[in-house]
Amino acid sequence: MRNSKVLKAICYVLIPFLVLAIILPMLYETSKEELVRSKTNENVNYFETDSFLSRYMNKLSYKSKKLIFDNETYKTIIDGEYKICYDESYDYEDEYYKIKDYYYLIMYKNLALTNVELTTNTSTLNGIKEFILTQDAKKSNIVNGIVESESNLIKTKAIQYFDNFIFNYYSVDNVSQETTEFEVTELVEQAESYIDTDGVEKKYVRASSSDVNSPIQGRTYYTTAINDFGIYTSYKEEVWVRNNDVFFENLVTGLQPYEQQMISTIPIASIVLVIILIYLIISIGHSKNKDEIDLNDLDKIPIEIILFIAVLFIAIIIGVTNEGILYVTEQYYNFAISMILTGYFIGYVLCAITSVTIIKRIKAKTLIKDSITGKVFGWCIKVIKKVLSKISNSYKEITTSIDRTAKLLLYILAFGLGAILMIIAFSGFGIFIDLCVFAYCLYKFIQKLNCYHKIEEHLKKMYEGDNNKKLISSEFTPEFQNIITYINDISSGFENAIEEGIKSERLKTELITNVSHDIKTPLTSIINYVDLIKKEESENEKVKEYVDILDNKSQRLKKLTEDLVEASKASSGNVKLNLERINTVELIKQSVGEFEDKFSSRNLEVITSTSNDEIFINADNRYLYRVIENLFVNISKYALENSRVYIDIGEIDSKVRITIKNISKERLNISADELMQRFVRGDKSRTTEGSGLGISISKSLTELQKGEFDLQVDGDLFKVELEFDIQK
Repeated sequence: MRNSKVLKAICYVLIPFLVLAIILPMLYETSKEELVRSKTNENVNYFETDSFLSRYMNKLSYKSKKLIFDNETYKTIIDGEYKICYDESYDYEDEYYKIKDYYYLIMYKNLALTNVELTTNTSTLNGIKEFILTQDAKKSNIVNGIVESESNLIKTKAIQYFDNFIFNYYSVDNVSQETTEFEVTELVEQAESYIDTDGVEKKYVRASSSDVNSPIQGRTYYTTAINDFGIYTSYKEEVWVRNNDVFFENLVTGLQPYEQQMISTIPIASIVLVIILIYLIISIGHSKNKDEIDLNDLDKIPIEIILFIAVLFIAIIIGVTNEGILYVTEQYYNFAISMILTGYFIGYVLCAITSVTIIKRIKAKTLIKDSITGKVFGWCIKVIKKVLSKISNSYKEITTSIDRTAKLLLYILAFGLGAILMIIAFSGFGIFIDLCVFAYCLYKFIQKLNCYHKIEEHLKKMYEGDNNKKLISSEFTPEFQNIITYINDISSGFENAIEEGIKSERLKTELITNVSHDIKTPLTSIINYVDLIKKEESENEKVKEYVDILDNKSQRLKKLTEDLVEASKASSGNVKLNLERINTVELIKQSVGEFEDKFSSRNLEVITSTSNDEIFINADNRYLYRVIENLFVNISKYALENSRVYIDIGEIDSKVRITIKNISKERLNISADELMQRFVRGDKSRTTEGSGLGISISKSLTELQKGEFDLQVDGDLFKVELEFDIQK
């Protein structure tokens, strides 16, 4: 059940509908209460509140300021000396409570601003005033600072907002054309005085941005007051229903017949949803035929990137949906529902994908490890550990060499005090002496650094095997003389040890070769005489049995001597290679064919897999076959009967890797390093055939052909890997 894809798919489909069944009743109840509350609080009661008065007066002061400073941005007409500006902008700040049939006319000097549409009848100030006065609505006027209003609230409390009509500005060269706005505090802070050539004190204000550092003369400053404005308004004591209320009213109306059913489904949907979520949390990441968590390419992308994309798209969906609801009308209600559902299901898919990959990462324990945050945090931990380690090491070095550290600190302190005393005693000449002493100390320091560098270079050459050269003690300062002696002695010891090792290896090789040749001659005679005896017809069965034993043992001894000679040649490099371009796939297949009878006799099934039919390397065909042959002989002798032998040939990083695996019939209580040594066999009782030289010969021949030979033992699994450079 945990691995069922069908059941998981059904759960994924059910989740959005169950969530919708829980959310929809809640949205219905909330919308119903909100609509009831808004209808109770709106209309007449609202127009008797300080909230209405504040909105009303602030809007008038805002429009008055716009008239003075932004009159050039409006559509305008001319009425005699007056310039009438038409304001057709949408007031977003009044979206919540938008007053019905609200009209205004604001006059200041030779400017006027109105939201009354400019037609033939309303193209003059008198026409606009007449239009406002004839409206079947409440009127409120403020002229010369006197409030006349049909609303007692405005009439009695509007004076509280008169300070909002104070604006400060200046004109250029005494021209009364308004150019820019300055707040009172800015004007006071920036205003300065100067005396002109006529001895008259004048004021100026520094210009913003480019002219901030240079005074601008000839400007006259103005300050407005409520008495400077003539304001005429009319409005109905009703507010427009908010656009999103249209949507919610239709939603409540449509869902009202199903109110009881929706409320009843909440507990059922909640229980089913919880069960589904628990099942999915348990089953996510598991699939058939896999014990580990099944991760795909998406699960390898850093989680921060996935979260950023998901949050970004969900925010866009919410924003678009919210804006769409604000402008919904009766006509487009169904379209709004479709848009919301589309956004909901797209958001669900994004949330589901993100949640699934997070759960899989948590189960696979890769959430933090593969995340950008985890990697940065891990890097910081490593850096902190490294810094702490260096501090610890430095502390140990200081404490372990306290005498040297104290001596060094004493030298530095003495030098500093001496330098100060020299300057006090000899003034400028003391500085010169200090510089000379410092130069001398610097020279000695550089000299010691050069000594360290020479020692480092010599140790590097020793590491690379060059022990012929010796360090000359006269080139080093006295502090390094003992070190030079020790290094030269070590170098001589290495050289002697290497020479002794080479000599010993050469003697062993010569001994093996000579002994093998000495054994070969009498062994050949023994084999020949055994053959002659076998040809004689003897009726004695015991004699025949003894002859067969002699033949078997002599042949085994012959094979041993041949292996010894070959092993000594391979290990010493005394082999002449004929390198050529070889198809490893073809060579392996031919070798498998030649050993087919031996493998079949032990019921061994050979399974060969290759990434390509032709993979070429540069090697000696005869010796490469010898390597494969030794390994196959080893398998035919020691592999478990009725088992499989796996041979894999593949390309990895411009190399060809040949992997041969089989199960040993005997328990391998021996390490891979021991098996690659000469005369070592997996059969420690040594009752089976074999000399224990085959693997050693294969390893030496592989390395002579610039290849790599690796043997691994894991329980009863015997695994050999050969690697060669690919020849294109």
